Amino acid sequence: MPPMRPRRDKTYNGDAEKASNTIEERMRLIIDTIPTMAWSLRPDGAVDFVNKRWLEYTGLSFEAELKNPTSPVHPQDLPRVMETWLSDMAAGKPSEDEMRLQRADGEYRWFLVRTVPLRNEQGCVVKWYGVSTDIEDRKQVERQSLALIDAIPQQIWSGPPDGTLDYCNERWRSYMGLGLQELQGDGWQSMLHPADREAVLKAWRESVANGTPYEQEERHRGVDGTYRWFLARGIPLRDAEGRVVRWYGTNTDIEDRKRAEEDLRRVSGQLLRLQDDERRGIARDLHDSTGQDLVALATMLGQVGRSIPSRERKARKLLSECKALADRCIREVRTLSYLLHPPVLDEAGLGDAIRDYVHGFTERSGIRVELDLSTHLGRMAREVELVMFRVVQESLTNIQRHSGSLRAKIRIVRDSNLTVEISDQGRGVHANISSEKKDLRFKIGVGIRSMQERVKLIGGQFDIDSTGRGTTVRVKIPLLAEANEGEKPSHSDR
Repeated sequence: MPPMRPRRDKTYNGDAEKASNTIEERMRLIIDTIPTMAWSLRPDGAVDFVNKRWLEYTGLSFEAELKNPTSPVHPQDLPRVMETWLSDMAAGKPSEDEMRLQRADGEYRWFLVRTVPLRNEQGCVVKWYGVSTDIEDRKQVERQSLALIDAIPQQIWSGPPDGTLDYCNERWRSYMGLGLQELQGDGWQSMLHPADREAVLKAWRESVANGTPYEQEERHRGVDGTYRWFLARGIPLRDAEGRVVRWYGTNTDIEDRKRAEEDLRRVSGQLLRLQDDERRGIARDLHDSTGQDLVALATMLGQVGRSIPSRERKARKLLSECKALADRCIREVRTLSYLLHPPVLDEAGLGDAIRDYVHGFTERSGIRVELDLSTHLGRMAREVELVMFRVVQESLTNIQRHSGSLRAKIRIVRDSNLTVEISDQGRGVHANISSEKKDLRFKIGVGIRSMQERVKLIGGQFDIDSTGRGTTVRVKIPLLAEANEGEKPSHSDR
């Protein structure tokens, strides 16, 4: 006969089973007592347990809950919730979602639902455990915040660190006539003006890559298909370690400001053109009228001088002084006429006009000017030639009156752009002095602001680099590829 098992084994097994049941009951008591809705599921996703807190909230029986566990989920949330859960369950990874659950009195409240898998030693899922945390109060605060953000008369947006957008307020959505889902990710880029798109995206990507604030003027398309100018700004929010965790930004409508600026530029351009036309007219009158009258006067004085007897020394001396004064007036009128508008600029172009002007400038000022002109400078649009001549003229005048330098250099290069640099070796302005104080050094003649305005009107860039070793004025003008180098001004332009 086989040996009988000791009685104590049965007692031991019974004690172990009893202890296990006690532990399980204690765990159930703990789970039912905690102030959180908790549950568990089998590996296939079927609910096999919900705690007392869940049943009290839903008002359902344990059997009803096991039979239809999704019944408390809001109908609008259910498709999304099930899609997320089935995907996470299939992947065997923790799941997290926000959803509305119906209370026993019929009211829905928002909950944060988290589910995690329990695995055995082989890594297989043997159980799922989850909890639901009431976040209704937080959601109410979020709704109030969003209502406030939507009420602000400003387009507001935000997004994750990667530079995509996940939120745009109602003011922006209504302006574009698009829903939030259409704008999320990179969808917002569809509103950019084609001419601005490349520059805007380049600047935005640089800000995202470097974590630096973003600021750009850009055109956005509205729901009616028209574009308006906006000032877009974005700033990064960083965590304690300095990592960017979120981007926040605004778009400010500046269309009215841009139109006012355009109107101002147009008026300014008209005034500058009228000024140049007036100078051209005065120069012509001085040369053709006053200058010729002075030449005639000098000629007549010479004739009178020949008729005065040599013994009339006082009269001859007085006449000689009058003749010298007339000759000096002729020279000054001719110089003034040339400075107002050099005829050679219209006749031969920028290169010859600058050579001629520099020659006279050196004679008048004693400042030696080194010229470095592109060999294929050619002719350009009349407005470009006039603006660049005025920049050279004003810069040399500033050097004469303020720098103390006896040497200057003019460098003009023509390729796809026309680049002009005028530099001296005189008393510059220290780099830490504000730009406003730098401007004081150049307030002469048409002045730096007028030069800036002239250059801006023809689409150019104007810069001043001033240090203790001297000052360089640099202007760059983009040239049209179709410009005809041999273009000559018409008679109506002269």
